[in-house]
Amino acid sequence: MRRIITWAAISLDGYMEGPAGEGDLGWLMPYVEDSLPDNSAMLAAEIDTILLGRVTYEGFSRYWPYREGEFADLMNAPPKLVFTRRGAVGDISWGPYDNARLVERDPEEMLRSLKKEDGRDLVVLASGGLVSSLLGSGLVDELRLIVCPVVVGGGKPYFRNIAGPVGLELVDVKGYPRGSARLTYRPASRAA
Repeated sequence: MRRIITWAAISLDGYMEGPAGEGDLGWLMPYVEDSLPDNSAMLAAEIDTILLGRVTYEGFSRYWPYREGEFADLMNAPPKLVFTRRGAVGDISWGPYDNARLVERDPEEMLRSLKKEDGRDLVVLASGGLVSSLLGSGLVDELRLIVCPVVVGGGKPYFRNIAGPVGLELVDVKGYPRGSARLTYRPASRAA
């Protein structure tokens, strides 16, 4: 059975974007290089489908299809499923790759079906709104958070609008030279 893994870089106070608004990621840039080898390994060996919320899709699709190099290839090659409310996005594309598909129907139903199929795992990159909705439904199997040693004091939180507590168990910690750390969690009922 395929798993749904989430991956995001967040500030120590839980924000995925800083207080200056959409795309405020300057605080993150000093820490990206440290986790890049692990992120590349995940995309190369574990993943065959990338899941994105609308806002993350819009930012990534303007950037990654026009970049070159090993990591860009890992971002561009897999199929992408873009989750959004009906009518929130018109046509979608991933530059010349033509491998992004819009999902406007119930994401839970579709993802439960995809998890039963053969293949590698699926990853939700950033996409805090999508992760928050999937976490409450029990669809997330593993969360990988790169926690950066900076407090931004406001902005867009990674987790939001979650109906109630979701118990997690820490299953791995990896520190990086510049002080960030990858924390890997699994829902408490599935931690092994």
